Amino acid sequence: MEMLGSGKLVQLLVVALLATLALAGPQCGRLEEKLMYTTDQKTEPSEMPWVGLLMEDMDDHYQRTGCSVVIVNELHVLTTATCVKRFRTRSGDTKAVALLGIWDSNVSPGEELECNSLGFCTPGPVPRPVTKITVHPNFDKDTGDHNLAVLRLSEPVKWNNWIQPICMEGGSEPESLINRNLHFSGFNNDDSRKGKGMAMTVSKQKCRKLIADTESILPPEYQLCGFPLKRTKYFPGAPLMDVDVQRDVPQSFYLVALLVRNVVSNDDTTTQIYQDVRQARSWIMETTATK
Repeated sequence: MEMLGSGKLVQLLVVALLATLALAGPQCGRLEEKLMYTTDQKTEPSEMPWVGLLMEDMDDHYQRTGCSVVIVNELHVLTTATCVKRFRTRSGDTKAVALLGIWDSNVSPGEELECNSLGFCTPGPVPRPVTKITVHPNFDKDTGDHNLAVLRLSEPVKWNNWIQPICMEGGSEPESLINRNLHFSGFNNDDSRKGKGMAMTVSKQKCRKLIADTESILPPEYQLCGFPLKRTKYFPGAPLMDVDVQRDVPQSFYLVALLVRNVVSNDDTTTQIYQDVRQARSWIMETTATK
């Protein structure tokens, strides 16, 4: 058996310790305040641990779908309805797979350890086959509204420092999402590592101006537009998040919307179209309820 070097052994011991400490139960929407105010567009390995990738099982390998998933609880993840159109089978062997605990999309399931340039490491990503796909009952194929789908996993995921759920609501939320600078995270084709950014949500009038040269129809009622600081086009399913603040201290991230698509205007401006999840929270919680 190949012997591990002392540095690699220490990294493995740290990973095992952090995983053990997290077994008592996750804090949904876990945040580190110091990481919120950086200009870095790449996450740390354990940052935003509720973001995964949706894959298709091709029998001998997993194929990327170009979509993200968000962990709701130990048996369910959330994505968009359009992301699951390719899966004709809705229960049983759906061929859909949620890849969780992933930081670098170039790392394959089964690889022991992945580390960034500073030596911070995570275990390899964990695949979970999807056994049931439930699309929002009001999903409108014509307008694209209610573009949400809940995916049930074959078995519960084990919580650790790199696999944890997002909070589904905040303690005190603003009535409107417009004119708010919100956080998002996910994957894109420009870099294999999980990224992050900020997007300013804009009014329908401003959205019309942003996308006027490429689209003539505004997003439907329960969708909204975000104007990101960078042009990077993130995969659909990326979560848009607000921060729950209690006693002037940021406590956790909570989910407010999922990225549906990106619109690139003639001047290379990127507008993000998001599906508001607030009006669908009761459906999400009922669909993801576990005994």
